[in-house]
Amino acid sequence: MWDRSPAPIIIGLLLQLFACPIRAQTPTCDRLEGAQRKAAEAFLNSQRLYACCSDSIAACLKQKPTCTLAVRLADNLCRRIARGQETEELLVFLSRRERSMSPTVKKATIDLKQLPAAGDPQAPVVLVEYACPRCPYCAKSTQIIYEAVVNGALKGKVKLYFKTFPLSSHRHSKESGLAFIAAAKLGYFWEYALYFFRRFNQFWVAIQADWAKAVGMDREAFSEAMADPATRDMLIAGKKEGIVNNVDATPTYFINSRKYIGDLDKDELVDVLLEEYERVTGIRCRP
Repeated sequence: MWDRSPAPIIIGLLLQLFACPIRAQTPTCDRLEGAQRKAAEAFLNSQRLYACCSDSIAACLKQKPTCTLAVRLADNLCRRIARGQETEELLVFLSRRERSMSPTVKKATIDLKQLPAAGDPQAPVVLVEYACPRCPYCAKSTQIIYEAVVNGALKGKVKLYFKTFPLSSHRHSKESGLAFIAAAKLGYFWEYALYFFRRFNQFWVAIQADWAKAVGMDREAFSEAMADPATRDMLIAGKKEGIVNNVDATPTYFINSRKYIGDLDKDELVDVLLEEYERVTGIRCRP
């Protein structure tokens, strides 16, 4: 006789309820039409994931549970195709992403002692930015990523550290670097750094003490901290560490100690950091 027990049926229903849905592609990809849609289908079928699933991206999208990395990369690739990017550009993007995010990438040694983190101290993803205070790109990027970590999509997921890495090509990078480290020693790093970057084009060396006072520091204590030989030693040590870690431009980001070599625009940085958050927290299914 057949087993009429409801248990197998109930178990089957529960598995369907809690498993990730099967996706032909993603909503982003499904919005593509004509030649772009065909290009996306061909590309997703031809490229394999570097983690989470060993099959093609298209095949991984259909598996249960659905690998979050497959969904995230498919969305990213289809957005790029919608913007008109060709196969060669897509391949470069995937190569850089893999070289940044693959679990086999060698990790750098980064000293974070005495550095204050922005964001939730318990956040599982550690983002380290090597930056020159007098780098205009650093001024913009630091403010954007700080806001995302403190108030935006990365809140509670990522904590941000800033490593001062002065570049001789930027005038007064040494003096501003000493000021950044002095502010950190006095417990006002992020207050000072953000104030500094918001007034990037108003900078001259003598105004740094005024800016320090504006964010709450004692002018004399700040000046003494800047002149302290230990501050200079910290600046030099940080620069040497960056060189050892193959920092050759600013800003350079490290995600959980892996050097990131992809695009530096906000959307791409947020996307790759959310990928890392999903990886380290074991999230496999996209809601």
